[in-house]
Amino acid sequence: MKAENTGSRSKQFMLTICAIIIISIFVVTVCSKSSPIYPLNDWDDPNCFFTVGKAMANGKVLYRDIFEQKGPLLYMLHELTYFISQKTFLGVYFAEVISCAAFLIFSYKIISLFTDKHKLLIVFPLAAFTYTSLSFCSGDSAEELCLPFLCFSFYTALSCIKRNKLMSLKNALLCGICTGVILWVKFTMLGFFIGFILSFVIIYIRQKQYKKILSCALAVISGVIISSLPVIIYCFRTDSFNSLFEVYFYDNMFLYSTGSALPPVIKQIVNLFSGLVSFAAYNTFGFIFLVFGFVYSFRKEKTEFRILFSMTAASTFLFSFIGGRAYAYYPYVMMVFVPVGLTFLSEILRSKIKLRKPYPAVIISIISMLAVLFLCRNTYLIFTPEDDLPQFRFAAIMEKTKDPTLLNYGFLDGGFYTVSGIVPDCRYFCELNVELDEMYETQKEYAEKGRVKYIVTKDEKPDFVLYELIDKCESVYWTQTSTYYLYKLKSI
Repeated sequence: MKAENTGSRSKQFMLTICAIIIISIFVVTVCSKSSPIYPLNDWDDPNCFFTVGKAMANGKVLYRDIFEQKGPLLYMLHELTYFISQKTFLGVYFAEVISCAAFLIFSYKIISLFTDKHKLLIVFPLAAFTYTSLSFCSGDSAEELCLPFLCFSFYTALSCIKRNKLMSLKNALLCGICTGVILWVKFTMLGFFIGFILSFVIIYIRQKQYKKILSCALAVISGVIISSLPVIIYCFRTDSFNSLFEVYFYDNMFLYSTGSALPPVIKQIVNLFSGLVSFAAYNTFGFIFLVFGFVYSFRKEKTEFRILFSMTAASTFLFSFIGGRAYAYYPYVMMVFVPVGLTFLSEILRSKIKLRKPYPAVIISIISMLAVLFLCRNTYLIFTPEDDLPQFRFAAIMEKTKDPTLLNYGFLDGGFYTVSGIVPDCRYFCELNVELDEMYETQKEYAEKGRVKYIVTKDEKPDFVLYELIDKCESVYWTQTSTYYLYKLKSI
């Protein structure tokens, strides 16, 4: 009988995994512009990632030969996706589906800690809320790709507390590996792990588990070292440690934050208030369910749970917005806390509304599917003809020239390197959101000396002496219409 029950549970779990994979494919296919049903992902961030990954695949050294500000593991991933498809985001799409499935699986396991009923029915709305959030943007953000690592760590911590167990060294090691991944993708998201670690220090001090603090700390550090090995090996082989620390750490910490004449304390308060407004505006569902999570923790759970939930949520938010910028995708990382609040809400609704099977599954599935189809703001671009987009139109012109070279001048990567397949020659292949005089001067020098055969500009028509304007094309990005201009070197 015991073996039969075990087999039944195993079969049920496999069916759950299959259902989650199907949900992931559906949600990512509709919501992410990396999906094959879109002509391209026209968001500048994914194009920057892909261009850098492509440059690395073609022998450029990260940070030294090609300048971008995110972490090396993010570019290594996009280098791998380049080998799947060299002019499209197909490889990125596969990575997003895997990321979504992993996030939903760990979310399902979190949900299982709080309820035994209708667990899978909570997953589909969770996916719909997560991937139709305005902070999802167009897909392929660092925050999206890191959700599984955060969610696994959060589940591991919650599981220890709910089951009254100390964290095993194996799980501490795995959480350390996740910490290292976040460190080398986007270190501002380390706020989650700072809150995570401090929570367990406080909890274990309360429980007088002093030796456990030391052993878990060593395991976490070991995990960070393990996940840092690819970065260490890469920098050692390319002799690029100085470039790594200069660009990824120094430039991000001292050149990326917004300047302000306000006193430091007032400035940080303003930054956090701006971040809170951004969170509520761009990730409304995440904001609502985070509040539900706080309510649940203080009404239903013990002190250890409240410490963990409060400290990790507060620390994640703090480190995401303390720098002063509040881009739409920043609050997406807060989705890791949504499963708790969503489960709490579902339990309330289930106690108030009595529906016979299979009506709940049918109703929730239909509502979730409609939410994905009609709340996602990216669907305007689905099945748009490639000829209508400047990236494809300009690429068709440039490919007529032998060995074309290109400079994306004065704006973030617009996808022209991606569609054309051109590997940039210039270290500053586009203009990034960082105040760096060398970047502006280098782009200007390339134009003044005719060092590339083609230049693309956005909403501006500079008077390049050595170049002639040969084409222009308008493009719509959500509600914003921009005009792109293609210049050709006169001497070719």
